[in-house]
Amino acid sequence: MIWYTVKQMPLAGTLVDGRYRLVRPLGHGASSVVYFAVGTDGLPYAVKLFPPELSRRAEREYDTAAHLVHPRIGQVHKRVQIEGRPSLILSFARGRVLFQRYTQRPALQTERKPYLLTLAHVLEALAYLHGHGLVHRDLKPENIIVDGDGSAKVVDFDLSGPIRENFGTPVRIGTLAFQSPEATRGEPLGTESDLYGVGLLLYWGLHGELPEEGAPLPPSPDPLDALRVQLMMPEREQRLASAAEARRQLLQLAGLPY
Repeated sequence: MIWYTVKQMPLAGTLVDGRYRLVRPLGHGASSVVYFAVGTDGLPYAVKLFPPELSRRAEREYDTAAHLVHPRIGQVHKRVQIEGRPSLILSFARGRVLFQRYTQRPALQTERKPYLLTLAHVLEALAYLHGHGLVHRDLKPENIIVDGDGSAKVVDFDLSGPIRENFGTPVRIGTLAFQSPEATRGEPLGTESDLYGVGLLLYWGLHGELPEEGAPLPPSPDPLDALRVQLMMPEREQRLASAAEARRQLLQLAGLPY
């Protein structure tokens, strides 16, 4: 009910911070609503609004991601207030969320080259993020914006944080369908936990659907299935943990230069 109220607020036309004019809603999730905006510099932006009770979450996303600058990551520019709501000014990522972009499935059969580019860009983003000591912790199609040619950006860092961050008690972070086994147990998450999510995206690209919970994973004759197996090992210690290595293998198995 909170987000229905926020979504219906007549914010279009509002000038934020004297620089960003809200134009229209782009979408909303469990904890925020995002508006398309145009800056006085003529550039497009996204503006993410949180409810007042989630101000700490907005602050955490800003503190985590404001220093991250990479072409495959949605940049967080500034923290502002909009009618009493904590908000963030973000770079605008052109395209659609991954599942909306790839409507013909399995994507690796119908649009192999674009989907490979999408996965390669996601792995580039994760390699950069992990190199800064951070894990995304909510890698899912809704947090991957894909353009027409397959170019992709990873967005939404409100659940991100330091590698192996320990909260003192088990905390289940992320979206259930894309959680690693250790995430469902509430354990501290590492780079291999993000890469499990990439494995699920690879599985989806190979089979056109997500695996059924508890069911054995069917093999695929596609050479990329070898990488999928490494990314989705149930035991985190046996799983591939380097995004850069995963990208190298992805392109090598696909017969592309890396």
